[in-house]
Amino acid sequence: MPRNIAPIDSLSPSEIRVTGHAALGLTSGEIALKLRLAKGTVDGQLRHAQHKMGVTNRACLIHLCYTRMQLPRPARTESPERLDDAEVEIIRLIAEGATYPAIAQHNTHELSQHGVKVRIKALREKWQAKNDPHLITRAWEFGVLTEP
Repeated sequence: MPRNIAPIDSLSPSEIRVTGHAALGLTSGEIALKLRLAKGTVDGQLRHAQHKMGVTNRACLIHLCYTRMQLPRPARTESPERLDDAEVEIIRLIAEGATYPAIAQHNTHELSQHGVKVRIKALREKWQAKNDPHLITRAWEFGVLTEP
């Protein structure tokens, strides 16, 4: 979830480039290979971008970058399947930066932490998302996440 600090509204071009690759589901190692950087440099740029934007994880960073137009939003397409209310709530909580235990604690569908993990794994498979940041990108693509 966003931290209580004054975020900086814009990322550097290199932070945007690295964040854009993270939005596609690439790991730090994959981004490093693709951009010919050290993995530590990629991790550092992502941490710095998170700090600037006042968030604590990559999924929330990606969502905020789309919201603030720091990254070009994915083109809209139809979702392969309709989501139920619990899935939509889980995605929104991930986009806000909630951890899995926090999602289990705050969801209105009374899912356990294990239940949350199972639902997220199923969502990733359904949408062919590699990880949570990629899941957020797919949620924007499918119109589940939009302007605040």
